[in-house]
Amino acid sequence: MRINLINVGWLRDPMQHERYSRWVKASPATGPFEHFMMVVVQGLGRLDCQLIQEDSRYCSLPEAQQQTIAESIKTSDRFTLSYLWVLGAYELVRTMDQRVRDKTSLISASLPQRLSELKRAFKRVRIPLAKMEPAKAHKDTDSPIAFPALHSEQGISWQLTRTDFVSRRELSDALLGFLEDLRSHDPHFIENATKAT
Repeated sequence: MRINLINVGWLRDPMQHERYSRWVKASPATGPFEHFMMVVVQGLGRLDCQLIQEDSRYCSLPEAQQQTIAESIKTSDRFTLSYLWVLGAYELVRTMDQRVRDKTSLISASLPQRLSELKRAFKRVRIPLAKMEPAKAHKDTDSPIAFPALHSEQGISWQLTRTDFVSRRELSDALLGFLEDLRSHDPHFIENATKAT
């Protein structure tokens, strides 16, 4: 058994439907960077919602059912998809950060620092996932391997030190929040929202 990427049954869950709507509404904010980013953001948002729903489903199972072969395979699939989600989302963040460095007027003056912090948060997990070495900023503290872990509330996570874990959900919440703030600072959207009221 594995996660069915074509199934949209997760949209019947009101919380996931609302979250996906947030991704879709925030996605046009990437237009100043590259118009095609909107499609990438919506795809990452869709996968985010599916992974959250599957993590939640798994955590609600009795322990005996969690330990079945079928659930083990589903968990392995979620770890792989979460790994790929982090790599894809990092590239999105890295590209936006590079474009802002090249042309600071792309976004509101209050957001470049936040974008850099978001990139650093992703990089801390992405480097050990992709290169099997710690991120340079954490070379003296972090493991070269981001060890997979399951958090009872946050779902798929990675252990970077004896006490530091980073969940995919934390990263997705941070990215979604940034994109929503980016959209709220975009003069085009502010002007249209003002006209609608």
